Amino acid sequence: MIECRKPSYPAAARRAGESGVVVLALLIDTAGAVIDQRVERSSGFPRLDAAALEALGRCRFQPATLDGRREPTWARLRYVWKLED
Repeated sequence: MIECRKPSYPAAARRAGESGVVVLALLIDTAGAVIDQRVERSSGFPRLDAAALEALGRCRFQPATLDGRREPTWARLRYVWKLED
């Protein structure tokens, strides 16, 4: 990952005490931008999944290469939503 902002904890999720782990699949293009994304494993809370998709979908990545050429590729990203004490 080259550049990425930490997702903001949704206020309603925080108030409800929601936490969990979401696994995303991100399609990275030859410029390192996310061009497609999906939830592979839900946190169990739709608003946490949506917040992860929104924030992590804006990340920039080092493009994958094959034989010296940049290639689009799918990457998995695991994000842990944890309420701090």
